[in-house]
Amino acid sequence: MAKGATHVLGLDIGTAFIKAAEVQFQGDEFHLVGRPAVVPTPEGAVRGGVVVDAPAVSEVIQELRNRYSAKTRTAIASVGGDSSVVVRIAEVPKMSGRELDEAVQWELDEQTPFPVDEVVYDYAPIERPDADPEATEMEVLLAVAQEDMLMAHAEVMEGAGLKPHSIDVEPLAIGRALVDAAGDEFAEQTVVNVHIGATNTLILIFRHRLLAFVRVIPSAGENLTQALAQNLMIDQEQAEIVKLQLGNLHEGFVPEPEEEDEFAGAGMFEEEEAYEEDMASDSVFELSSVDDEPATIDPGDEGATHLEIDDVAELEEPPDEEEAPPPAAPEPELPEEEMDPEEADARDEVAELLTDPVLDIATEVRRSLDFYRRQHRNEPVDRIILTGGTANMRGIVSLMADETGVATELGDPFKYLTVNDEGVSEEYLRDIGPSAVIAVGLALRDMITE
Repeated sequence: MAKGATHVLGLDIGTAFIKAAEVQFQGDEFHLVGRPAVVPTPEGAVRGGVVVDAPAVSEVIQELRNRYSAKTRTAIASVGGDSSVVVRIAEVPKMSGRELDEAVQWELDEQTPFPVDEVVYDYAPIERPDADPEATEMEVLLAVAQEDMLMAHAEVMEGAGLKPHSIDVEPLAIGRALVDAAGDEFAEQTVVNVHIGATNTLILIFRHRLLAFVRVIPSAGENLTQALAQNLMIDQEQAEIVKLQLGNLHEGFVPEPEEEDEFAGAGMFEEEEAYEEDMASDSVFELSSVDDEPATIDPGDEGATHLEIDDVAELEEPPDEEEAPPPAAPEPELPEEEMDPEEADARDEVAELLTDPVLDIATEVRRSLDFYRRQHRNEPVDRIILTGGTANMRGIVSLMADETGVATELGDPFKYLTVNDEGVSEEYLRDIGPSAVIAVGLALRDMITE
C-alpha cells in the first residue's frame, strides 16, 4: 500500500496553533506513534498561512519533538492561507502532453494574482471513475504557491532538525485523513468537509473520494473571538477563554424561516461569477520531494517553477499530569436547575453573540452546496464532516445540519489509526481530533495509494 515514507511526522503550521501527528505504516495498518500535539504558534510568527519568523517556529517544533520524543525526523508540512496559495479545478478541452502544459500556462497567466515568475505550480488531470468516455472536456487540478512561502516552510523544518520529505496541501491532506483512510466507506458518496481554522474556513467536496470542489471563505474562529471581544469589551485572549469555556450555540440558536435564495432564478449567473472569483483565491497546493534528503527548491531563471504532483484521487499543547486539559472540550454543563444563575446568563449572552458569525459560515456552506448541486444535476450530498478548532463548540454540529439540511458529524482523523500507546486516551484523541486532521493527513501522504 505505501509508496514512499512509512514513518512520518505530519506538521500543520497554523496561524494560531501548530499541530503534529506521527504515523507509521506497519502490517497493513496505520499506527499512531506517541501522543499527537497541538501547541500555540509564537505570536505573529505565521500570518495568513505564511511563516514570517522561521526561527521562532522552528524552536517550538524542536521543543515539541524533544518533549514528546518523536521517533522520526522525516516530516511533511502543508501550505495554505488565502494570500499566497491559489487552487482551481479547471475544466479544459480534453488534451494531454504539450497541449495540456500550454493550457496550464494560460490558466496561470489568467488566474494567478502574483507574478508568475515568483511561483511554484503543479497540476494533475482528475480522472473520475464515472466520467463519460465520449466527453470532450476534462478536469484539471491546478495549484500555485509563492516560492518564498514554500522556502520558509522548508527552512522551518530544517531548523527544527527535521528532514523535509514533502510539502503538501491542506485540502488533499484533509481528504486523505477523513475519506481515503476509510477505504471503501465513502467510495460511492459525496462528502463535504467544513474545516474552520483560525483565519479562514475551507469548504471541500469529495465526490467518490476525489476532490470536486474547493472554496475558502474568510469567516473562521478569529471572527467568533472578535465578536466576543468587541461586544463584551474584553481583550482577544480573554475572549478566546470565554469562547472555549462558555460557548454553546444551543442557547442562542433559533431557526428562522427559510428565505428565497437571493441568487436563485435570474440571479444565478451573478452567483456563478462570484464563485469563480472565490475560486481564484482558494488554498490547495502540493510540492513533493520523495528522496530522503532535505527538500530543496531551485527557482528557475524565468517563468513559474513546475514540480511533479501525484494523481489526484486548534487547541493547546497536550497536558502533563500537572497541566490543565486542552480547552477544546469544555466540561458538560449542569442541568439548568443546578447551574449558577449568573453562569446561565453568561452562557446565554455568549451563545447569542456567537450564533450570528457561525450562521454566516453555515450560510456560505449552504450556498456552496447549492452552487455545487446546480453544477452537478442536483447530485445528492451524503454528509458534512466538521473539522478545525471551532468544530468542538457545543451545538455547532446540529446548527450546521439545521442550516444545510445535510447530516453533519464531527471529524475524527484517528478513527482509522491503531493506537498502541496506553497513555493516549480516547477522550484526548476525541478532543483534539478536529484540530489535528491536517497533521494526520500529512503523515499519511505516502501510506495511502490508489
